[in-house]
Formats: sequence, C-alpha cells, structure tokens
Amino acid sequence: MKTVNERGLVFAFTFMAFVLGTTEYIIVGLLSEIAASLQITLAVAGSLVSGFAIAYAAGTPVLMVLIARFPKKQTILAAICLIILFNLLSAASGTYGMMLFTRVVTAVLCGLAISLSLSVVSEIVTPARQGRSVSYILGGFGVANVLGVPVGTFVGQHFEWQAAFILTALLGGLAFVFNLFVIPAHLQNRKGSLKKQLSLLTNGRILLAFLIPVFGTGAVFSIYTYIRPVMDKVMSIPVTSVSWILLGYGLATIFSTWIGGRIASGNALGKLRIAFLIQMGVYILFFFAAPVPVLGVIFLILSACMSNILNVTAQLYLIELAVEQSAEARDFAASLNPVAANTGIAGGSAIGGFVVATSGLSALFWTAAAIALAAFAVTAISYRLKRRSKPLLMHEEAGQVSA
Repeated sequence: MKTVNERGLVFAFTFMAFVLGTTEYIIVGLLSEIAASLQITLAVAGSLVSGFAIAYAAGTPVLMVLIARFPKKQTILAAICLIILFNLLSAASGTYGMMLFTRVVTAVLCGLAISLSLSVVSEIVTPARQGRSVSYILGGFGVANVLGVPVGTFVGQHFEWQAAFILTALLGGLAFVFNLFVIPAHLQNRKGSLKKQLSLLTNGRILLAFLIPVFGTGAVFSIYTYIRPVMDKVMSIPVTSVSWILLGYGLATIFSTWIGGRIASGNALGKLRIAFLIQMGVYILFFFAAPVPVLGVIFLILSACMSNILNVTAQLYLIELAVEQSAEARDFAASLNPVAANTGIAGGSAIGGFVVATSGLSALFWTAAAIALAAFAVTAISYRLKRRSKPLLMHEEAGQVSA
C-alpha cells in the first residue's frame, strides 16, 4: 500500500482553503467598484455576497449526495477546475445577472471542495493528527481574510476589479497542481440519506444551537459586507489606506479565533453570552466613533476581534447535542456550523442591504448591535436548557444504576 504524504496533503488542502476563502470574501473589498461598473446600487451589489452564502449553505449538502458515486480525488480536482472557470466568468461578467449566476455556482463548488477535503482527512490522516490537520485547513480561510482580501482589494483598485478574479483563478491553478500530486486515488464517496441528515434539525435544542452562529455571523456580516463604503463615506478613510486597514482587520480575526478557543474551554456557552453582549457594545460605540477616522479604525479592529469568537464553541456544542441524539450524526453535525455561518452571512448581508437602501450606512452599526443581541438571546436560552438537562441526565443515569 502506498504511503500517504500527510503533510503534503494537509498543505495542499490548506492552500485550497485559502483560495476558496479568497474567492468568497474578495468581493467585499471591491463592492464599490463592482457596483459602479455594473451600474447597480450598493444594496444590490451586497446581494452578491448573500447570494454566495445562500448557495453555499443550501447547495453543498445536496451536491454532496448527488456526487456520492464518484471518486473523491477526481471530484475535488473537477471542482477546482470549475471554480477557476467561474472565477474567470465572474471577471468577464458585464451584467448583475451574469455576476450573480457565476457567484452562486462558485459557492456550491467551494462548499463541495472543502467538504470533500475534510472527508479525505478524516479517512486517511492518522487519528492523532486529524484535529490539528482540520484546524490548519480551516485556518486557510482566516489567512484568506488576512492576505487574500487585502491583496485582492489592492489589485482591484490599481488595475480593474476584474483583475482580482483573474488572480484568484491563477491561485486556483496552483491549488489544482498541489492536489493533483498528493490526493490518493480511488477514494470513493459514501452514499448518505439527505433526508435522514436534515432530520437532525427537527430537534429543538439543535435548532437553537444552529441559530447561535446564524445570528453571531449575521451580526458581523451585516456591516462587514458594506465595510468598504462605510470606510469611504462614514469613516472618511483615504483610498490608499483601505488595503492596510483590511489587512489589520484580517489579523484581528485570527486573534478572535484564538480568543474563541479559550472561551470554548469550560462553561463555554456561559462565557459566549457575555461575549455577544460585549460585541453589541462595540458596535454601538462604533457608531459614535466612526466619524473620527482614528477612533473609527480602533473600533473596526475591535469588532474584528469579536468576529470569530463563537466558532469553536458553536462547532463543539452542535456535535455534543447531535451525539446525544444519535452517535451516527457526529459527521453531519460537524458540517452544521459552516452551513449556519453561511446562512448568517446571507441573512446579515441581506438585512444590511435593506438598511443601507432605507436608512443609510450609519444605521448598519445599530443593525449589527441588534443582531448581536439576538445571538445573546439564543445563546442564553441554550445555556439554560443545557443546565436543566444535566440534572435530568444524572437522574436517568442514577436510575439505570439502581435498576
């Protein structure tokens, strides 16, 4: 049996995740340019972000079932090729309809590629290294925020916005080459029942837990989707400083992930409630600080520090609840957090677009604060239900022992 190059495989998947993350987020830094080029409003341009997220969340599990009969290596490579093609089609789009179509298809392909890569890791990477490997791969999305979005914004500003999508296509070519040489052949997908998997969401506590990343991520993206026009028109940030500030934002999101890991250890839901209240306060203060550029940048970075705090806790809590219901549901539960996050991205972006169209950019700060309050509410309810369930479980276990 041929030895698998685990380090090479994880590197290839991590680089692919970086490309996929750049593909998803790059549009945020170029929203103003794209809106002007396609002759659409900022609110309509924001739907390109929400449309991507909706397609990612809704289309990925369906496509995973449809391609179950095909080998994983060939499927991943085909997905990368199609992502390259649709990035080039995005660059060539001259109308909003064409742009939306290319982004929706790209979103489903991105969800397929990352889901299959995580499946491959769980199947062939040494168990002791799987957790670290998955963290590296998902970390590629964080690096995309730190490097991909600022670099893409810089390229789009100094050339044309289309050049940023051409750049992501070139990076996709590198991802294809890396994966071609390291993914083992003949890794077959396993058929699964989509209906059975989705039935997990009929559990009330799981549905509440699902809403935590929906609202938490929605709060972030209700304002982050429009951060470029906010920086231009509310914060009065010079164009030459935008890329550097976005770089700082990306670095702060990595720090946010680290904080989230600390929160996830011991009484995670209890601490996450407080984090959402702090996040709400940051957005409210951001509203008053934004007109002063220096203060505005400080609170922008502070908001970034709160952006990824929920991820680890939400991921682990969803798995915990799913295992309580059915041990076989662990793998599907692990996919719920990214699906919920993209649902939040879609909802937050859509709400933000409505607010921009009806009340202006400054109202986004209050919108984000309100959604963060909703995240606090569902987390608080989940926390209370968890505390109530512990005595009940202990009572049932005691009864089984006495019997």
